[in-house]
Amino acid sequence: YMTSQNHRAMAKSATAQGRAAAIASSITAASRDASLLDHEKEFRASDDDALFEQNLNSSNNSEEDPNLSADVTAKSTKMNELTTPYHYVPLEMGGNGRTHKSTVASAALIQEIGGLPTLERMTTHFYNNAFLDSTLDNFIRSHGDPHAKRFSRWIHQKLTGSSVWDEERASRSGRPVTVANGHTIVVHDRSSAHVAAWHSPKRPDHEVGRHFKLDECRVWMRLHFCAMRVIVGDSSPSFTDYYIRFIGHFISVYEGTAPTFARESARWSADPANTQEYIDNGRTMNDVLGLSLGQALSQIPQDEADDTYWPYEM
Repeated sequence: YMTSQNHRAMAKSATAQGRAAAIASSITAASRDASLLDHEKEFRASDDDALFEQNLNSSNNSEEDPNLSADVTAKSTKMNELTTPYHYVPLEMGGNGRTHKSTVASAALIQEIGGLPTLERMTTHFYNNAFLDSTLDNFIRSHGDPHAKRFSRWIHQKLTGSSVWDEERASRSGRPVTVANGHTIVVHDRSSAHVAAWHSPKRPDHEVGRHFKLDECRVWMRLHFCAMRVIVGDSSPSFTDYYIRFIGHFISVYEGTAPTFARESARWSADPANTQEYIDNGRTMNDVLGLSLGQALSQIPQDEADDTYWPYEM
């Protein structure tokens, strides 16, 4: 029979082993999370727009034109029932020509379509469909996160120079979320949100951490432009034209060849037969998924395939 001293010794040993295991587990988890944070920092460093967003937020010293800071959100202008006349609005670039800048003209486009409420209806429509998409939903960790609210405010701030996205980010809890393989990450900006998407627990193990590919970017753009057409409609051809180029600029950081296909994605979204075929196929875009770059380029006009400058000004 064991003595009470033996029992106490074994209990102490088990406790020590448990503590050691907990510490080892904590160290492993911390190492995993540090790796994910490094992934986030590396991605942000490759995106001039994300660096600009970070610096602008940390400095609290806006460089925007004061005329762009009018409270468009509060006005909630009713969308015109008639189509407004088309006028071309160029993308304004700063930061060595690689950072998008809002202008008085781009801010006017947001007022033209009805302000932030219209943008949030558009992003809500997009996410409602993305949640059902066989490709995109794997990147979305939780349907309960306020995706549409955050995306609409980011668009608004980018085009008007407002601070609605910065204000939304400041209101976040700062609590980490759990992604694949036990990693955790604090989703506090665009870069961290996309790292969380790449590490979504819904993704197959062999794809966790992989960035967006061209076919996935094309699916994203097609569905997003569908939402734009449903909500904005034909009310502002100037906004539609600008927004396609705006997305063409920002999609490039995720996949360098993707901007070439933005115009095709917009055309696809304009044909109801395409969306019906997509739904009939189980919300899977069989015509783009798995294609090589060469195969994808064969689907678009040659002048677009050869155009290396769009969406920018010559």
